[in-house]
Amino acid sequence: MALANYQFQFGSYVFGGSNSVTQIDEVDGLESLPEVRTQDDNRGYNDGMFSGRDFYSGRTITLTMKTFAGNGNNAQQNFRLLQAAMLPQTSGTTTLTFQLSTTDSEKIIQARVRTRQTLIDPNYTYGYIRSQYTLFCPDPAYYSSTLKTGTMAPQTPLGRTYDRIYNLIYGGGSLINSLAVVNAGWATTYPTITINGPIKNPTLGNVTTGQYMTINYSLTNTDSLVIDLYQKLITLNGVSARNLLAGNSTWFGAPPGTSNFYFTGTQTLIGTTQATVTYRDAYV
Repeated sequence: MALANYQFQFGSYVFGGSNSVTQIDEVDGLESLPEVRTQDDNRGYNDGMFSGRDFYSGRTITLTMKTFAGNGNNAQQNFRLLQAAMLPQTSGTTTLTFQLSTTDSEKIIQARVRTRQTLIDPNYTYGYIRSQYTLFCPDPAYYSSTLKTGTMAPQTPLGRTYDRIYNLIYGGGSLINSLAVVNAGWATTYPTITINGPIKNPTLGNVTTGQYMTINYSLTNTDSLVIDLYQKLITLNGVSARNLLAGNSTWFGAPPGTSNFYFTGTQTLIGTTQATVTYRDAYV
């Protein structure tokens, strides 16, 4: 279902918005930048620091809420429903969906509950219940709730033909059937790519960034190879197969804007062999 303005959904539990029994007073950490982990190092007995690279850490979101009576329940009963829906997890994440305003689209982020604080005061018994939840998001990016999908048939390079990888990466000619991956967000998104055979030693890449990866394997027409570019995982027919990745390969993503993905290989069957790319616009 579509969420109302200022409404959230954690798993299947919906809260916030004008008609909810749980109202959101404040959300901290969602639109802020996550903490940064740096690789800077000191210069020993000299002033200043050696400049390293900066990376985002996980994101922490704090939800401050009030739970009221309604829907045939008193405030305590409704609060029990909230507690049951937002339990801490030992591993993994749950999808947190949110709609902030009419000028924004629905977004999602993967999170798990870390803490819950509940204030006990006279309102707890006679009025409403105030609580605060802290959620941790290992992936600091949030994404459009709309999943984008595109397919690629094996491509034919035009121009020089003496070296397939050199030709494709370094501009030997144009590419037939390249896929435009349009990331409307402002952070890099990392698609999942599913290859259906038959194809031998498939190569996937981003012409725009010049990065590519090759799988050293001959897929039959019943094989399915899944490449998760964010988790850096490869599975063949549901079994881990990261060992099939060629040594000269580079994991790549789709930066903001348009990236042209390509798919090549040998011994393909026209109309059957294809790569399916799924992704979401990414924000941070």
